[in-house]
Amino acid sequence: MTDREGRIGTAGEFALIEELFHRDRSRPADVHAGIGDDAALLAHGGDADWVAAVDTVEEGVHALPGGDAAALGWKAVAVNVSDLAAMGARPRHALLAASLPKDLARERAGLLADGLQEALETWGIALVGGDTVATPGPLALSLTLLGRVAPERALRRDGARPGETVYVTGTLGDAAAGLELLRDPPADWLPAYDLLVERHLRPRPPLAYGQGIAGVASAAIDVSDGLLADLRHLASASGVGLELDTARLPLSAPMGEWSWATGRDPLPLALSGGEDFELVFAAGEEAFEGIHRAKYEADTRFTPIGRVVAERPGEVFGAGVPGESGGYDHFPAEERDGA
Repeated sequence: MTDREGRIGTAGEFALIEELFHRDRSRPADVHAGIGDDAALLAHGGDADWVAAVDTVEEGVHALPGGDAAALGWKAVAVNVSDLAAMGARPRHALLAASLPKDLARERAGLLADGLQEALETWGIALVGGDTVATPGPLALSLTLLGRVAPERALRRDGARPGETVYVTGTLGDAAAGLELLRDPPADWLPAYDLLVERHLRPRPPLAYGQGIAGVASAAIDVSDGLLADLRHLASASGVGLELDTARLPLSAPMGEWSWATGRDPLPLALSGGEDFELVFAAGEEAFEGIHRAKYEADTRFTPIGRVVAERPGEVFGAGVPGESGGYDHFPAEERDGA
């Protein structure tokens, strides 16, 4: 999976993962979920299974160079918390690998650590070890997060069944709009823009809600690469089709103000902007009471946005759904001649 010059830059992120890192298709008996889900699910044999996730945040990729260092520290934790939320797990311990440029100002390094610690305390996570290396740049943090979930209650991507409803928590597109505002700040800055920027800099995944629907919802995934891309991951893992009603996608009031001020349709950002760090999940009628009880206990809103069907497995379709996958890809596939 390389370009015409033999490089991996246009291989396609998930095809690249399959080619390089998913060579051994066997799975030990104690690995209940591995590559292809939001986190690894490891049987423990006691009253809870272990869940493990790892993510990297890097300046220039996940944050603007020279931006808010405290926000980068926060985000390193939050993106992993989002993965555990999608598994219905409770985070416990973290390991951190920090790649720090030697010319990083001590004050900025302190802000980075402040944001990291604030996030760890927010979600009750203990940092128990890691590694620190000097790098010519850029600044990057890789965090491994360990959590626990009751046996047989973990949320997975592969459990959606035809006839179920597809839901999403929160609102969509805010973080992508916030990033655009940071990249190109308008002369007339509206107060609503602060909330959009906050969604990009300091995401707050619905962890309590994910824990509340563990063992209740049939399947779940976090919205990190973009709604469309992540729905396709869920559809593929479950072997089903997902019919999406784009008219029902939840948008925030600040997003409405952004759309009015810029004259832009918010739908593309809601579908493919990415980094919403909300949960998409499928649930049948038998789960109706459970998903609503968790809604009130976690103080989290959700919206029905589609349905699971047997037709067109692995696809997401419906009025207003573009044909291309959309979403973020670190190694976007090269367009073929004649394609």
